[in-house]
Amino acid sequence: MPDHKFQLVARNEGLRYVDGSGAYRFNVARRGDIWTVALPPTKEPELLPAKLSVDDESKILSRVSAFLSRIWWLGVWPKNYKVQFVPRRDA
Repeated sequence: MPDHKFQLVARNEGLRYVDGSGAYRFNVARRGDIWTVALPPTKEPELLPAKLSVDDESKILSRVSAFLSRIWWLGVWPKNYKVQFVPRRDA
Protein backbone atom coordinates (compact mmCIF):
# COMPACT_ATOMS: atom_id res chain seq x y z
CA MET A 1 0.00 0.00 0.00
CA PRO A 2 1.50 3.37 -0.97
CA ASP A 3 2.27 5.92 1.74
CA HIS A 4 0.80 8.71 -0.39
CA LYS A 5 -2.30 9.43 -2.45
CA PHE A 6 -3.48 11.72 -5.22
CA GLN A 7 -6.81 13.27 -6.10
CA LEU A 8 -7.63 15.37 -9.16
CA VAL A 9 -9.88 18.20 -7.95
CA ALA A 10 -11.75 21.22 -9.31
CA ARG A 11 -12.58 19.70 -12.69
CA ASN A 12 -8.99 18.49 -13.14
CA GLU A 13 -7.56 21.97 -12.50
CA GLY A 14 -5.93 20.93 -9.24
CA LEU A 15 -4.03 17.97 -7.90
CA ARG A 16 -4.15 17.12 -4.21
CA TYR A 17 -1.19 15.15 -2.86
CA VAL A 18 -1.23 13.70 0.66
CA ASP A 19 1.51 11.87 2.54
CA GLY A 20 2.86 11.71 6.09
CA SER A 21 4.20 15.27 5.91
CA GLY A 22 0.84 16.82 5.05
CA ALA A 23 -1.40 17.74 2.14
CA TYR A 24 -0.35 19.85 -0.82
CA ARG A 25 -2.33 21.25 -3.73
CA PHE A 26 -0.85 21.85 -7.15
CA ASN A 27 -2.46 23.95 -9.86
CA VAL A 28 -2.45 21.81 -12.99
CA ALA A 29 -3.62 22.25 -16.55
CA ARG A 30 -3.72 19.83 -19.43
CA ARG A 31 -3.45 20.87 -23.02
CA GLY A 32 -3.38 17.99 -25.45
CA ASP A 33 -0.86 15.44 -24.21
CA ILE A 34 0.96 17.78 -21.80
CA TRP A 35 0.20 18.40 -18.11
CA THR A 36 1.58 21.68 -16.73
CA VAL A 37 2.16 21.79 -12.97
CA ALA A 38 2.62 25.19 -11.28
CA LEU A 39 5.20 25.48 -8.50
CA PRO A 40 5.32 26.03 -5.61
CA PRO A 41 2.28 24.12 -4.40
CA THR A 42 0.09 25.36 -1.57
CA LYS A 43 -0.07 23.51 1.73
CA GLU A 44 -3.32 22.72 3.52
CA PRO A 45 -5.11 23.96 5.54
CA GLU A 46 -3.89 27.55 4.98
CA LEU A 47 -3.45 27.10 1.20
CA LEU A 48 -0.46 29.44 1.19
CA PRO A 49 2.47 28.82 -1.17
CA ALA A 50 4.80 26.27 0.43
CA LYS A 51 8.48 26.00 -0.43
CA LEU A 52 9.44 22.33 -0.56
CA SER A 53 12.68 21.13 0.96
CA VAL A 54 15.18 19.61 -1.47
CA ASP A 55 14.29 16.09 -0.26
CA ASP A 56 10.53 16.72 -0.43
CA GLU A 57 10.86 18.35 -3.83
CA SER A 58 12.71 15.35 -5.22
CA LYS A 59 10.28 12.82 -3.72
CA ILE A 60 6.98 14.64 -4.25
CA LEU A 61 7.65 16.03 -7.73
CA SER A 62 8.77 12.64 -9.03
CA ARG A 63 5.56 11.11 -7.66
CA VAL A 64 3.44 13.89 -9.20
CA SER A 65 5.17 13.38 -12.54
CA ALA A 66 4.69 9.61 -12.41
CA PHE A 67 0.99 9.98 -11.50
CA LEU A 68 0.16 12.52 -14.21
CA SER A 69 2.24 10.86 -16.91
CA ARG A 70 0.04 7.74 -16.94
CA ILE A 71 -3.62 8.21 -16.07
CA TRP A 72 -6.28 5.55 -16.48
CA TRP A 73 -9.44 7.34 -17.61
CA LEU A 74 -12.55 5.66 -16.21
CA GLY A 75 -10.26 2.92 -14.91
CA VAL A 76 -10.12 1.33 -18.37
CA TRP A 77 -8.20 3.42 -20.90
CA PRO A 78 -4.59 4.30 -20.07
CA LYS A 79 -3.11 7.44 -21.59
CA ASN A 80 0.49 8.66 -21.55
CA TYR A 81 1.22 12.34 -20.97
CA LYS A 82 4.25 14.59 -20.75
CA VAL A 83 4.58 16.58 -17.52
CA GLN A 84 6.23 19.97 -17.20
CA PHE A 85 6.78 22.09 -14.09
CA VAL A 86 6.53 25.89 -14.32
CA PRO A 87 6.63 28.76 -11.79
CA ARG A 88 3.28 29.97 -10.47
CA ARG A 89 2.17 33.28 -11.90
CA ASP A 90 1.08 34.58 -8.49
CA ALA A 91 4.14 33.39 -6.54
